Amino acid sequence: MHPEDIKAAIRKKGWTLSEASLAYGIPECAARQALRRPYFSGEFVIAEILSLSPRQIWPSRFDEDGNRVPQVRCSGKPIQFPTKRHCQKQEAA
Repeated sequence: MHPEDIKAAIRKKGWTLSEASLAYGIPECAARQALRRPYFSGEFVIAEILSLSPRQIWPSRFDEDGNRVPQVRCSGKPIQFPTKRHCQKQEAA
């Protein structure tokens, strides 16, 4: 489904995306984020309100067996986390 179609369907049910997220106890932005990228809890809320499965709404996010397709980063490279963290010195200068 197109994101605007999803938003319209949510509004027809009497909800906003923010209200839906808060009503289900997840961050306010979760349902909005799910419109743009895979976001499990946001997808769940939208699917519950629309009485559909997330796979029916976003078929491209699932494979033919119904499993989630792994996310691919834009650069194709894994995120690199720093090996050293900034620490305070043990003694004051």
